[in-house]
Amino acid sequence: MDFTKKRKAEENGTAVIPSLPAAVASTSLTPEEIRKVIEPFTKEQLLDILQTAAVRHPDVLDSIRTVADGDISLRKLFIRGLSTNTTTETIRSLFASYGELEEAVVIFDKNTGKSKGFGFITFKHVDGALIALKEPSKKIDGRMTVTQLASAGLSNPGSSSGDVWSRKIYVGNVPYDIPSERLLSFFLTYGEIEEGPLGFDKATGKSKGFAFIIYKTEEAAKAAIADTVKMIDGHQILCKMAVDNKKAKTEGGVGGDNAQSQPQPPPQPQPQSSMPGSHYGVPGSLPPYGGFSGLGSGGYGLNTSLPGSIGGGSNAGPYGVPQYGGPSSGYPAGAPYGLSQQHHSSPLPPRVPPGGMYQGMPPYY
Repeated sequence: MDFTKKRKAEENGTAVIPSLPAAVASTSLTPEEIRKVIEPFTKEQLLDILQTAAVRHPDVLDSIRTVADGDISLRKLFIRGLSTNTTTETIRSLFASYGELEEAVVIFDKNTGKSKGFGFITFKHVDGALIALKEPSKKIDGRMTVTQLASAGLSNPGSSSGDVWSRKIYVGNVPYDIPSERLLSFFLTYGEIEEGPLGFDKATGKSKGFAFIIYKTEEAAKAAIADTVKMIDGHQILCKMAVDNKKAKTEGGVGGDNAQSQPQPPPQPQPQSSMPGSHYGVPGSLPPYGGFSGLGSGGYGLNTSLPGSIGGGSNAGPYGVPQYGGPSSGYPAGAPYGLSQQHHSSPLPPRVPPGGMYQGMPPYY
C-alpha cells in the first residue's frame, strides 16, 4: 500500500474506507428497520425512489404490475367515434399491437345489427393500456376515434368539458353520398383532428347532411372556419364553430332567444246574476255596475237626461230614489219611505210587494 497517498488523503480531510461487499451492505438493515427509515418520506420522494428502482430492476417492475393488474379500471379502455363498418376483429387486431388483450368488443344495436359507434378493450396488463393511451386519437375505417380509460366516462381525454367547444366545428350542407374518409382527409389539411367526422347515420353509415369535427387545438379549428364557404368534390359546404346548446340556453336567460313563452292562465269567469242586464250581482241596465230598476240610465244607474234632476222621474228624489212612497214606490203614501202607518199585530215585518223593494229582484223570503 502506498502510505504517501494515504498520508495526503488524511491531510485533505478525506478518510480512506475500504468498500464493503454488496451483500454486507444490503443486509445491514432489517426490513422493519428499512420501513422505519422510509416512513417519514413524502409521497413524491417514495414515488421517485420506486420509479427508479422499477426501471433498473425487472423484479420490482413485476411486483408493481401484479398489484396494478388487480384493478381492472386501470386496464379497461373505452373507444368512441367508430364507423358502422368497424367490427370487433378490427379493433382487436389494432389494439393487440400495444399488448396482450383480455377482451375486445364493439357494441352493436340488437335491432339493426349495426355498430353503436363505441366499444371496449381490456388489456391483461396495465402497461398495455398505458402504451395505447399515449396517442388517444386513432384512425379507424376512415374516422378519427378517441380512446380513454373506461372509468373516465365520456369526457374528452386531456381536456376539460368546456375546452372542447373551442375546438369543435360544425359542417353543414354535407353531401349525402360523401364517404367519411373523404371528409376526414379534407379537414385534416387544417390541423390534427382528435375526433370525427361525427354525424353519420348509425344504421346506414350515410351522411345526415351535416357533420362535427373536433380538432386537437383551437388554432386548427379557427383555421378550418376562416373561410365559411368551402368546395369539396363540386359541392358547397358551410363551416362554423359548433355551439354548446346548454351554454346558449343559459346565456339566453329569461326573455332571450331560447326563452320559452309561458302559458297565460285562462280568464276567470266573472260572477253573473240571474237577472238580465246585471253585472257582479248588482241589478241594473248598464255595465259595469248597472242601475237599479226604476232609476235612470246614467252612470251607476243615475239619469242625467233631465235638467235639474239627478235620478229623474216624476216622483224622483235624490239619486233617483222615490220619495217616501207614492205611486212609483209600490207602498202606500203618507208614511216615511212609503211604509204604511197602520200597525200590524203580526211580529213579521210588512210583506214586500212582489219583485222586492228594487223591482226585478226576487223577494228575500
